[in-house]
Amino acid sequence: MKKRSARPGDSRNHERRFGDRQTARGEDDDNLATREGRPVQLPLAADTAEEVAEEVEGNALAEGITSVLDALRPHLRAILMGLACLLLAAISWMWLKQQRAALVAKSWDDYMFAVSPVDPAALAAVATQHPGTPAGEWADLIQAEMALDEGAELLFVDRDRATPRLQAAADGYAKLLLGREKGLLGERATFGLAKANECMGKIDEARAGYEAVASDYPTGALAGMARQRVKSLEGERGREWYTWFAAQRMTPPAPPADTSPILGIPSGGDAAAPTDTPPQTETPAAEPAGEATPATATSPKE
Repeated sequence: MKKRSARPGDSRNHERRFGDRQTARGEDDDNLATREGRPVQLPLAADTAEEVAEEVEGNALAEGITSVLDALRPHLRAILMGLACLLLAAISWMWLKQQRAALVAKSWDDYMFAVSPVDPAALAAVATQHPGTPAGEWADLIQAEMALDEGAELLFVDRDRATPRLQAAADGYAKLLLGREKGLLGERATFGLAKANECMGKIDEARAGYEAVASDYPTGALAGMARQRVKSLEGERGREWYTWFAAQRMTPPAPPADTSPILGIPSGGDAAAPTDTPPQTETPAAEPAGEATPATATSPKE
């Protein structure tokens, strides 16, 4: 059998018949969907497909949010109360911060008033009213330094009065160092405690304090003096001198016997106020005229 050669017209006819069959099939599907009550699906353009995809994603997001809200709805009251508590805590923290700043400013004002000029009672009030603030700590430091200076001067005059003042200074410095103070305040407190121990004859404690100043504050203003004191306390000669000095009994000198500014007045007496009128002397009264002087009594004659 002879094969038929493919002609151009045959190809076009075949394509046309195939398209007609597809169209008829689509119409049948649409008719079937209409009879079954299903929506008819129409061919979509590229832009329409993107919009549909976005709409599907939006619907999924909305469904997710709705499910989350449904899960949180039973706990909504507790959540609102928690948020209210957080807001209240934030407001309270801001208020406390402002109050703290105002308190610090007032403490520095009180401190400057107490040291210009130095008023021991005002310094004690600053330390009592503003504990834990920088101004209160500096007030404690100034009080300790005043006690140290007073005690060091009394060492050569009255040992009984010097020892309590030196101990008060040491306690004040130790109180400051309990807070691990650093900087200039810590340096001065460490040096002051070492000096107070040296004045009380506690050589080992004093030397350890001076070494701490030299090591912890090598570039500080008191580092050089601390190194000098360490060298002075290292040898036996220094220990011997402090041992001898501690054995001395310092008592205040006795007051002079005559402290009156007016010569010739015994001590403790009252001086009479000077007058220009000479002292009056008592004279006998004059006898009245015409009266005889009484005779002298004599013994009767026998």
